[in-house]
Amino acid sequence: MRTHRSSTARPAPRPPAARRAAALSLALGTGLLASGCAALTADDGRESAERVAAALTAGSVEDLGFGAVAGPFAQQQYEEATAGLGEATASVEVTTVEDTGQEDRREATLAWSWDLPGTDRDWAYDAVLPLVRSAGGEWVPEWSPGVVRPGLEEGEALRARTVAADRGDILGADGETLVTERPIRRVGIDRSQLDGAEPAAAARRLAAAVDIDADAYAEAVEQAGPEAFVEAVPLRLEDFRELDAQQMDAVPGLLVVEDELPLAPSRGFAADLLGAVAPATAEDLEASGGDLATGALVGRGGLQEQFDDRLGGTPGVVVEEVVPGADGGPASAGEPLFEVPAQAGEPVTVSLDRGLQATAEELLTGIESPSAIVAIRPSTGEVVASANGPGSEGYSTALLGQYAPGSTFKVVTALSMLREGDTPGTEVQCPPSTTAAGVQVDNVESYPPEFTGTITLTEAIAHSCNTAFVDQHERVSQAELAAAAGSLGIGAETDLGLPVFTGAVPAEEEPAQHAAAMFGQGRTLVSPLAMANLTASVAAGELVTPRLVTTEGLLDDAATTGPGPAEPLTGPEAEQLRTMMRAVVSSGHLEVLQELEPDTAIGKTGTAEFGDEDPPRTHSWVIAEHEDLAVAVFVEDGGLGSITGGPLMRDFLAAASAARTG
Repeated sequence: MRTHRSSTARPAPRPPAARRAAALSLALGTGLLASGCAALTADDGRESAERVAAALTAGSVEDLGFGAVAGPFAQQQYEEATAGLGEATASVEVTTVEDTGQEDRREATLAWSWDLPGTDRDWAYDAVLPLVRSAGGEWVPEWSPGVVRPGLEEGEALRARTVAADRGDILGADGETLVTERPIRRVGIDRSQLDGAEPAAAARRLAAAVDIDADAYAEAVEQAGPEAFVEAVPLRLEDFRELDAQQMDAVPGLLVVEDELPLAPSRGFAADLLGAVAPATAEDLEASGGDLATGALVGRGGLQEQFDDRLGGTPGVVVEEVVPGADGGPASAGEPLFEVPAQAGEPVTVSLDRGLQATAEELLTGIESPSAIVAIRPSTGEVVASANGPGSEGYSTALLGQYAPGSTFKVVTALSMLREGDTPGTEVQCPPSTTAAGVQVDNVESYPPEFTGTITLTEAIAHSCNTAFVDQHERVSQAELAAAAGSLGIGAETDLGLPVFTGAVPAEEEPAQHAAAMFGQGRTLVSPLAMANLTASVAAGELVTPRLVTTEGLLDDAATTGPGPAEPLTGPEAEQLRTMMRAVVSSGHLEVLQELEPDTAIGKTGTAEFGDEDPPRTHSWVIAEHEDLAVAVFVEDGGLGSITGGPLMRDFLAAASAARTG
């Protein structure tokens, strides 16, 4: 197994000669190319020098005459001298034509200006173009590589290297580093080292060893040039070390390149939030208008893409003269002729707590369906965890999921009832079954019969009586229900720095849909983020605005929040909601949270039916707050909220308590 260390500085590709020739025809016109020598006029050789300058600007001098040097040979030398400048384009102007003291010789000064990709600074210098008067009285330019760059000799060339900027880190809570340069291994096939082995067969062996698409990789290796290195996959160092060494060593042409890449602490850590970085594609380079150079890294998704300009910094450029090595060896570079230093990217700070995020992700590891845990600090609105389970398959269930909230929405219905004059002690009726707008609604089979009949509103919340809340549908209008939801942040405008869904509750509904909305069914939709924020608002006693990006000035303060709810949540309303949600823990479905220290948690469970199956499948919800941590736990295809989500909530809050006290 061969290992090399990669370089972040790579030469840019050579531009096609055909494109340069086409540019020449546009710049010069057919009349100008008819002859390389024109009759001397009073401009003492300027006209001839101007033709050369125009040809150099267009990148083609093959149709000009240079005395003893034919145009095609001059063109060949020009291309060899400038190929390493890649997509750089030159502008050449004649500034002066001076007498040399010899009657038949002049020197034109050519002002060169190179537009180099990846930088807004041009490389400018002067070069001398000798002019000699012919026997016919015409001024003939003389060619040498020195016309391109003073001191450049035959066989020598110019090369522009992009110097990558250090990418800014992404920092989490308390300034802890979340994303920074970490070692990787780029694993691939070096076709020059196959020693007669079939490229496709070698590629398939490697694909099996690193678990990638064998057909696609074999095709890529087959189509590559005979000297090409075809990367199969970049691997974290820890993932590379887990590969089967014997299986890897058996791969013909295997090459492992040491490199670094901005990475999170572990594979998949907050992937939807943080995003990733990858080499710029051809489409990226074209869209950048020259701001990106080959080999540049760009953000892909999440914060890496959203704040790519800040994190990416500005790459540098070095132009150097390349001297051929002895006996055909590798070329060496002299002192830099021009240099633009790279400017490192600046960090972005977010509120994610590395430990809590890792805990949430670990708790969701074994859940097959889409799932999420979101945690917000009510005192600040900071999102400290936003995790998705493996069943989400890369989708941000936590921030973008749209689901019926089930009985967790009874907190909203209870707020509507408080605004009608009820209190936590108000008596309500909880029959085993009821009919609303022609639809029969039942309590769940496991509902405790001792809490049917006349019970308090607090007991209805604690034991989640469906019928008690559905029977309020004629008393609480859909508009009032939607207003109460807005008071708790559902549907609120917010700028987290990333796309989010904060929920949707229609202001108008048909009677049957309105009855369903009273206990979190129908067309009411929320995300785990929305329900965590609802819980945070109840705990804080006022509407909480969630925050993720905490670096000052990155978000438009005016756009961070919308105009606010028409009817803001009041302190007394929140206190009564906390009283009822405390009963869910002290005597209801979330008794499992009594294990927390101190025993002060509040919460609510929820189960929302979905699909056409009989019995229907259910979403599992739990919301809770404990010690300045408001959390929503969601499993798309789960059982009862208390059964599926309760233990997850307990374990998460217990881990948070341990971290806080430890």
